[in-house]
Amino acid sequence: MAVSRGRLQVRAEDRAYDLHRPDGCTVLVITRVGWEGNEFGLWLPEVAASWNNWSGPDSIQHWAQTSEGKLEWSHSLEEAHLACTLEIDPERDCLWYRIAITNTSHATVKDVPTQTCFHLVNAPEFISIYGERLWACLDGDWRTTDTVPRQESLDPRRVTFLRKGVREERTIIHSYELPSSILAETACHPLFIAESFDRRKSVGIACRNMYEIANNNDYILRCLHSEPPSFAEIPPGETGLVEGVILSCDGDHSALLERYEMVAPRDWWEGR
Repeated sequence: MAVSRGRLQVRAEDRAYDLHRPDGCTVLVITRVGWEGNEFGLWLPEVAASWNNWSGPDSIQHWAQTSEGKLEWSHSLEEAHLACTLEIDPERDCLWYRIAITNTSHATVKDVPTQTCFHLVNAPEFISIYGERLWACLDGDWRTTDTVPRQESLDPRRVTFLRKGVREERTIIHSYELPSSILAETACHPLFIAESFDRRKSVGIACRNMYEIANNNDYILRCLHSEPPSFAEIPPGETGLVEGVILSCDGDHSALLERYEMVAPRDWWEGR
């Protein structure tokens, strides 16, 4: 099953991912006309409420195409109903994604997480071993992530940056479960960008109300994350909504940032 509109195509595939997902999971494979030899993977979602795509029989998703050309997947949990959509926007040359978590229980659910993974491991032109072509707005300046002390992370391949204003102290916070670290630099924009080797192509992901951006640069995924905060609470019958966009263009990171500023709603990011 594949959907094509404009220069973009999306198809759903079930794949194993070595040590990350040895039992397999569903990935949305994104390709772009003119970028042959590169495909991007999207786990939508990777995590939503108590569901994740690495454990249990429900890690395989059954995506369906609507009459409008959108891709939809839904799943019912004990406490909530999940509904996800991915839509190709050929006029704006981007993809819009959405995760809706509706509380179907009789009690308020609290600390409800979500996570969406956009990975580049099968897009060889965009692999950036040291982060030398991964662009983010850190401490107010657009720069590549090789300019920050990635070596101070427990695993320099895995780094996270919290949104500016989340914490007062400039400290490094380690995570020992999956060796990685939140670095001291702060994220000042939701867009996280990867440039191609020749810097003539760029791709990126941004979410509404970004709380953190992260990069897992190991040999299996090489993924970019732009994530909102967990929902503090979702009362019975109400819905928590996550929205985001995936952008690509023939140009460098500045061209992609300009594209984002043209298409993203003004209320997505208060710093605009």
